[in-house]
Amino acid sequence: MPQNLLTFRQQVVLVALAALSMSVGWGLRGDYGHEAGAMMPGALFGLALCLTAERADWLRRSVTIAALCAIGWAFGGQMSYGVVIGYTASAARADVLYGYASLFVIGALWGAVGAGILGLGLTLRRSELDAFVGPLIAVYASWKLLDFSGATGWLENRWSLYDTDWVAASSALLVSLAYMALVPRARAACRLLIALAAGWWIGFGALTLLCGLRMTPPRSDNWAGCVGLCIALCLSLWRAQNRAALSLMIYGALAGGAGFAIGDFVQMLGRAQWGLIGRYPALQGLGYWKWMEQLFGLLMGAGIALGIARLALRHLTPPDEDASDGWSRDAAALFLLLAIPWENFPRNVSRWAADGHLGEPLLGVSPARWFAIVSLLLTALIVVALRRYRTGRLPLLPAEPFQRTQWLFLLLLWFYLAVDFTQAFPVMKERAVLLVHVSFWLTALACTWLTITQFAPAEPAQSETANATNPIWTRGRVFWLAWALVPLLILALTWLTLGTHTEALPGSQTRF
Repeated sequence: MPQNLLTFRQQVVLVALAALSMSVGWGLRGDYGHEAGAMMPGALFGLALCLTAERADWLRRSVTIAALCAIGWAFGGQMSYGVVIGYTASAARADVLYGYASLFVIGALWGAVGAGILGLGLTLRRSELDAFVGPLIAVYASWKLLDFSGATGWLENRWSLYDTDWVAASSALLVSLAYMALVPRARAACRLLIALAAGWWIGFGALTLLCGLRMTPPRSDNWAGCVGLCIALCLSLWRAQNRAALSLMIYGALAGGAGFAIGDFVQMLGRAQWGLIGRYPALQGLGYWKWMEQLFGLLMGAGIALGIARLALRHLTPPDEDASDGWSRDAAALFLLLAIPWENFPRNVSRWAADGHLGEPLLGVSPARWFAIVSLLLTALIVVALRRYRTGRLPLLPAEPFQRTQWLFLLLLWFYLAVDFTQAFPVMKERAVLLVHVSFWLTALACTWLTITQFAPAEPAQSETANATNPIWTRGRVFWLAWALVPLLILALTWLTLGTHTEALPGSQTRF
């Protein structure tokens, strides 16, 4: 077998680990929500791809790819979809059809943007990735400053603009413009960030402010901004002739859209107590919202993994590692190990405090503050450990990229699960909650088995490769056939859903 060519078994393992990791991550995301929660499945998905794609070059930048996936899937977290799901629980055909069509759009945007950012990690030179670190840190710092100062809340209350994240988009645009002027070497990176932020404003301005289109009134219309952002990313990739990343966006849009719609259909079966669910009480009240989330992640992850397999099978040219000691490696590791936990897990303590699970102060310090102190000490310890690793003084961590990626994947997977378990434990006596967490553990065990039974890929032999600009990546009748079937999928789901009930289901919403 030629090196760097996936066998059928390896393709199955690639799709399986990618889908399962995205599935369990998406289930965890539901417990934390929004952009920060979506970082967890993105990070796990990126590491899973690198472990199973039989690409030694991708393994060498697995930490960076995982961080980019976390960022890419975070974008979709701003979109509201609770009311849209309520439309699919209606008894009116127009509402159900509209609901499934809207869910397809939301899922497609989520998958396309995430896959497009992933494509950048697989194709850009290391120096190009390094150039993004400074602008991204500056944008993130500006968001935190606006949040902690109260400016974000004041501005959004003063000008709500349909409950959108317009302050974040505006600050990203302004900070990127300033950074581009002050740091010329980061101009290419800043141009992409400017395009995304400006695209958000153009999409929101054209679709909602100008045309008056509102997907889920009175909820947020961030979806319109995401449409503009997705188009801006697509145009940027097209301008750069990065057809490999564009092909991943197509896979992401199809898999994300279909995955969200199909996942919600399964949830509607549970709400309607259709078929066996209605016949057996043991199948009722099992938290079908969670099964929707996990099925969404499973199908989206599997679909994009098929796109990754195509890139590997056709020998996508290895990305150029032209900067041996750039910022992106260290920044990505800090992002995965520190930023994602800090953005999500303090909510556990807030929930424990709100539910009355925290006790009296210890030595005059409240339990919540003790959690913060220990977390800060752990943060400092991780920074020291990473510094020692970079200087070769931490034998605990393996130096080989494959073993390092295995270690990091399993660490993040079980750490996320353990922390999520602590916030759910007080209500674990509920049958639905227990079943969901059992499904998390079983999925994580399957992911662990697939991870530890993998072998490091060999360095590829010299062979013909296809660079990211090759037209083969965006060719293929399968793409267009799949898109042609989308309306049929939405109509079929609408017809099948209406066949499960004659009255509106619990939690239904009316759009028309």
